[in-house]
Amino acid sequence: MGDPPPKPPQAVTVTIHRQPVGVAADHQTALLERWQAIKAAPPVTLARDLADAGLLRHCGYFDATPGGPLTCRRFADATVRALGVGWARSMLGKPDHADPHSEYSVSLADHYQEAIEGGEPVYNHLVIHGLASPIVYSHLLMGWVSPGGQRALLTVIDWPG
Repeated sequence: MGDPPPKPPQAVTVTIHRQPVGVAADHQTALLERWQAIKAAPPVTLARDLADAGLLRHCGYFDATPGGPLTCRRFADATVRALGVGWARSMLGKPDHADPHSEYSVSLADHYQEAIEGGEPVYNHLVIHGLASPIVYSHLLMGWVSPGGQRALLTVIDWPG
């Protein structure tokens, strides 16, 4: 009779649990301390500063022109390990809502917006469902809005995988 037909792909979803920033991992706390000093605007040397401190590998970065969508500029190393190099390459330079895991990206959008517009970091524990196996991680989100309306978001990932 042959093999049964393949199962349809499962939707990729996420369960998000808000946590106090005080329980963040050490590298997330180190970035939180840096953010306090630069929360008015990210310096142009941010990537170099984070690399020099050994923290860049934990970070993702998004930015947006006034009125434009958040655009993916950098992914944390753990994000690339979890979702794949092909996914990361396909998303760089694209709006975050263009993610093929759309239910996942839609779930994160409000948290990204809160961190950017609210002026305070957002810390969550997350579980991604619908991949080969669930992914459990945390992210610390720190955002900025310039006087001209440009937006930026730094994500700091902790994933033991």
